[in-house]
Amino acid sequence: MKIAKQALAALSVIVVLMALIGCASKPKVTIVELENKGSLTNVRTPDWVTTYVQYGVSRVQAQSAFRDRYCIIGEETGVNLQFVTAWADNFSAQQRIGAMIRTTIASEYQARVQGQAQSSGGASSARAEGGNSGAYSQEIESIINALITASYSGAQRESDWWSLRRRYDPDNKDVYSDQYTAYVLYTIPKAEMNRQIAMALETSVSSDSALYQVTIDIARQIMQNGVANWGAE
Repeated sequence: MKIAKQALAALSVIVVLMALIGCASKPKVTIVELENKGSLTNVRTPDWVTTYVQYGVSRVQAQSAFRDRYCIIGEETGVNLQFVTAWADNFSAQQRIGAMIRTTIASEYQARVQGQAQSSGGASSARAEGGNSGAYSQEIESIINALITASYSGAQRESDWWSLRRRYDPDNKDVYSDQYTAYVLYTIPKAEMNRQIAMALETSVSSDSALYQVTIDIARQIMQNGVANWGAE
């Protein structure tokens, strides 16, 4: 019994030491902002940029200022200010809209197909197990590809910003890296975006498809309630 207790105590010490070594091995990084777009004119960093950097686009979307609009935010980082600002000037909201639609609609299909499988059971459950896997995977992918390549209008450029930040080890400040990051914000009226996505869904599936009713139900839900979890990736 005594030997077992000694072994347990020794094991605990080893675990603690490994944890301390793991923490010690992680590089310490400090990030400071050196300047930004508003430095010369004393313009404060916009709230949408601060919120986006800390929490992501979904938190920006939750702000009351965007209650009736969807937010699309682009971001690019580089060592050259001209490069990142040129990127922002040529940013395509269409591409980001496609990526956001892919994430949200794919999740919606997964949930609905799984729900159908669980309610029907048996062979259908096995076929649809894993959401968009199995017999439905190719068709769902085809529908989503049609959605993300569709042309969506109405996005408007609202604002842009850039920031220069330095990353360094506080124990060795002579070793650092400076990078510029550009941000650009577009918005699009929710009602307009909902209508366009719903129409794209309805035209992307044939009436004899096994996913026809599921697709129509998703389209109707978007028309009524909007796109759930917009901005989640």
